[in-house]
Amino acid sequence: MNEVKRQLDQKMGHTKARSEKILQMVEQNKKTQRKKSPKLYYVAFATFAALLAVLLYMNPFETQAPTTSTPTPNESSEQTSLNLKNLFKQDGDVAYFVGMNNEYATFKETTTWLSDNYVKISVDNGAIETRKFYRITADAIYLVFEDMPEMQGNKVITLEYLDTLTPISTLLVADIENTTTINENNVTYPAELNIPLKKFNNVIEITNETENATMSFYYAEHFGLIGQISTFTDGLQIISLLTSINTEPAIELTLPVMNQATHEKEILTFEERIMFDPLSMYHPKFTDTTAIYTTLHQSEEHELGIIEINLPQQFTNLIVVRTGDLVKTISGDFREIVDWKLSPDQKHIAIYSSDGHDWQSEEYYQSDNLEIYHLEQLLEVKTYTDEELNLLHSTILSYHWVDHDTLEYVVPDVEEPSYPKLFVDWMHADNQPTKTLQIKFE
Repeated sequence: MNEVKRQLDQKMGHTKARSEKILQMVEQNKKTQRKKSPKLYYVAFATFAALLAVLLYMNPFETQAPTTSTPTPNESSEQTSLNLKNLFKQDGDVAYFVGMNNEYATFKETTTWLSDNYVKISVDNGAIETRKFYRITADAIYLVFEDMPEMQGNKVITLEYLDTLTPISTLLVADIENTTTINENNVTYPAELNIPLKKFNNVIEITNETENATMSFYYAEHFGLIGQISTFTDGLQIISLLTSINTEPAIELTLPVMNQATHEKEILTFEERIMFDPLSMYHPKFTDTTAIYTTLHQSEEHELGIIEINLPQQFTNLIVVRTGDLVKTISGDFREIVDWKLSPDQKHIAIYSSDGHDWQSEEYYQSDNLEIYHLEQLLEVKTYTDEELNLLHSTILSYHWVDHDTLEYVVPDVEEPSYPKLFVDWMHADNQPTKTLQIKFE
């Protein structure tokens, strides 16, 4: 056994155990980070998800004895045997997967056919490279060898060596229509998956469930792996989807939205990517009403609007300037927009965002946000308060315009506004003192 691999196994256990350990670390890390802002949460989460992404792709179906099961005879359909060689891409193909919710969910996959019965799949996610060797028979595809060359030494793998190996696990079987499980993982066929490359209908979906997450892997004939989605217990998903083969990926920054005023579906194009993931429209939970566009103010040439994207655990609002179907993002937030108010002279607009004030502990506390935009310049206005209070750490109870350039708002009267526990204690106290502050701008 390679010495590096022996040391890795000794420290972290075998692949399945490592995967479960990393999932537990991710889940614990997410609980810890909830008390912080969503932006900080995703930054801290990235480190753990990087390891997760590697381990999930390394061997999602590891088991001691590769097995499959079939439904009872009255549930079986007429058998259609797959040509399993078509479940891989062509020799030399380089496939590009674009990820959502974690930078390491984006990776490059290279397919190398070693013979009619063996194929090597190399994956590079920007952090580490993995390689897996498969044996293809008439009945099944078996994983027979896997490693991380940079960490375990770039061992030369020959066909003679592969012939001596006992399968680690079963990837797919030819009789897919009559198969309900592979390695105790659920099999769905046919399934559908919409990806940037195209929409697939006859997809094989293999789902692996653990205590902390459900991992789904999608395969299509002549394309092999086309997507993988990890769904955590709190609804957060890490998604990787096939975007292109043998050409650099080019994701159009477009988004289908429902216009709240006209109740019609529109396709908007972004000038640049700011707090917007172009894979959002391929999310399994994305529907015609997931992204809502609302006009706030309209002039002869442009309009100021809001795009709200509401996906499980992934709510985002974007303040945009729209010219026809082209939009430019000028601000974004993870909180929901509650309402907005125009200044008396109709030159500014104040937008109030909040996740609500029903939190029961410091862990779930989320501050509110109040931003002001100039309606002629279509820019966010730099503001200052009449005392040193960071609005990003405030709970805003009410607000209103005093005059053209002054906004007044009410907050809990606590000693340290940046300390969430004081807001939570104030929320549950019988006596809830408040204070009134003002926002000014030039």
